[in-house]
Amino acid sequence: MAVPARLRSDSVHLGVQSLTIEHAIDHLVGAAQGVVENQLELAKIEVELTVTRVIRGAAFMAVGVFLVALATAILAVAAYAAFPATWPPEQRLAIIAAVCAVLGAGLAAFGGRRMRRHGGN
Repeated sequence: MAVPARLRSDSVHLGVQSLTIEHAIDHLVGAAQGVVENQLELAKIEVELTVTRVIRGAAFMAVGVFLVALATAILAVAAYAAFPATWPPEQRLAIIAAVCAVLGAGLAAFGGRRMRRHGGN
């Protein structure tokens, strides 16, 4: 089957512009480069977002660890003022330390989950 002479030419006329194979390849390469650049930019944004979230999680963990470490030392004094003097000192200290330990452990666990969920190990 014979191909008409106008289709055998290496250029195709689309409206006002003519499109050669070289021009089409240049457009294809340019588009592929644009896709790669966009993917790199997206990866950069995702890394920045993950780092921000991990830093926030680490901050929550640090606050939680701080509260657990200082639970007995700082709030032991408050136990004497907050509870009746008829309660034994050990009971007052134990209650205050337990409350602070629970709050601190909760914040530490929250920060740890947040870090693991957003890319931390």
